[in-house]
Amino acid sequence: MSGWSAFERFLRTDPADAGCGGTMEVMDVYAELAVTDRPAAEARYPGVAAHLRVCGPCTEDLDGLMTLIRANGHGPGGILRTSYPAAVSAGRGKKPGRSRR
Repeated sequence: MSGWSAFERFLRTDPADAGCGGTMEVMDVYAELAVTDRPAAEARYPGVAAHLRVCGPCTEDLDGLMTLIRANGHGPGGILRTSYPAAVSAGRGKKPGRSRR
């Protein structure tokens, strides 16, 4: 990647972008709401929505959380309230079913 490409991408950054840290802080709540009403999640958390439009790793995390929520039949206020923070502290980006040893 050329220096100009990185610079041009930087100039296109949405000032509302919450960043990875801000997104991860509310990812569980955002995912639970997005499962049932994605536009409502985007409206309630515009900075997170802006970040997810440009960050592949955070989008992958969201997709995984939404898959977990759907698979367990839970929606807002459900499964992730206790399990997501523990998963994040165990290691961001770990594949489901793999444990640290």
